[in-house]
Amino acid sequence: MNLINILQDQYVSSRGPAPNLITHIHYDSRKVSQNGCFVCISGDNTDGHLFIDTAVQKGAIQIIGDNEHVINEQAAKYPFVQFVLVKNPKKSLALYSSHLHDHAHKDMSLIGVTGTQGKTTITAYTRYLLNGSGIKTGSIGTAGIWDNTKSLSLHKSTPTTPESSDLHSYLATMLTQDISTCVMEATSIGLDQERLHGLHFDIAVHSNLYPEHLDYHGTFEEYKRAKLRLFDGADVAIVNKDDDGMARDIITSFDGRIWTYAIENHAKVRATDIEVTTEGTYFTLHIQKDTHPVFIPVLGIHNVYNFLASLCTCLAKGISLHTLLPLFETLEGPPGRLQVVSELDDRHMIFDFSHTPAALENLLETVKPLPRNRLILMVTGIGIREKELRAPIAAAVEGKADEIVVTSDHPGDEEPEDVVRDVLDGFTEVSPHIHPVPQRGDAIKKAMELAEAGDLILITGICMEDFQIVKGEKVPYHDYDHVKDFLASRMSSVTLSQIGCTPSKDMCV
Repeated sequence: MNLINILQDQYVSSRGPAPNLITHIHYDSRKVSQNGCFVCISGDNTDGHLFIDTAVQKGAIQIIGDNEHVINEQAAKYPFVQFVLVKNPKKSLALYSSHLHDHAHKDMSLIGVTGTQGKTTITAYTRYLLNGSGIKTGSIGTAGIWDNTKSLSLHKSTPTTPESSDLHSYLATMLTQDISTCVMEATSIGLDQERLHGLHFDIAVHSNLYPEHLDYHGTFEEYKRAKLRLFDGADVAIVNKDDDGMARDIITSFDGRIWTYAIENHAKVRATDIEVTTEGTYFTLHIQKDTHPVFIPVLGIHNVYNFLASLCTCLAKGISLHTLLPLFETLEGPPGRLQVVSELDDRHMIFDFSHTPAALENLLETVKPLPRNRLILMVTGIGIREKELRAPIAAAVEGKADEIVVTSDHPGDEEPEDVVRDVLDGFTEVSPHIHPVPQRGDAIKKAMELAEAGDLILITGICMEDFQIVKGEKVPYHDYDHVKDFLASRMSSVTLSQIGCTPSKDMCV
């Protein structure tokens, strides 16, 4: 085993016997077992070098880290273990993981999608269109890990862009199923933490850029710089020309082929004459000088942008518009994005992932054409995100719904009541139509309780996940359970079969 070849320019030195066989690699000492390699990664809250003893006791026979003092000290303590000093453990984890999975990514076409909003939807649309065009395509992101037909029951190490060791495992699994293309979300944090180090992207897709994750990046420029890394070395860039946040930066610096899309500005691919109806969206599609009338069964201007990004991606891969056109009318998005729950008696209910001020504003514009009497809206503050985003959530929705329920999502180390209070601080007036309910499940029931005949219930937040992060732990949680409980207790005459929903398909679980 030649570590210099595996770790490339990250390798510094090693001590101890070289192992005959490494079967797995992990950054969590608790998940290392016999013949494993443990990589010591330093984070904001802890340092992996502190857990070398645990890893060795679990069966690790190789340790990788960048703290020379600790590496030398532990090498003397465990002479039967190989200790490897590297420059950057995160890059080393990515390179070693690629090696252990026979560099599966090199036999696949990779598409990366980045931006503040739209990543998950663009990923889902692209996967659908490519599979419909005969290209077996999987996807990785917030909506889970998918092969060409279904969601896979694989553990997710992070909400969106996986840690590199998990990512290479997912790609290797897809390759065994003859999946030739993978489209994945690339978050700013994932890029900054080198989870995608060593991967080559055939196509890099840009959606938009607004301030987010500034608690991590510090400044908007650093946030942008992290996003721009996706385009380093990519062959093709897909750029939203209407976006003021990052479009110009990509267009002026990218050396490869560029496909632009837009609604407001001139671009290679453009949508005009947009009409949103309760069935979906009609518009005129312009591809250079050609025009085509198009219908897609999705709502919202923002989803037209997401569709255009996906269409550009397919065209950039050489798929003809003639092949793609029949797929538009059956376009499928991810769960939890404007997901309609079948009628609850004589009212409607929609779940949507919107949880930032800008996303909520877009969502409220999107649902305007839908028929309804009143709008019952549930919004969330998120404990594991920066506090600065909470009060603006209130400003984004104030006066735009008849009843507003305010709750918390993923409270993390904070108390749900405190998260809700931060959101409430953003309202300019105290109103009896604003209802603070700290627990998300109770808030869903409250929103359903407030609804009357003909009303639309709009549930927002991180509704597609099956857990809540509470005090550092992933606590099992399903929105669907609380809908089901409400129906059982308050609407016993309406059975689940009558409303036509199942946990796996029609709800955000």
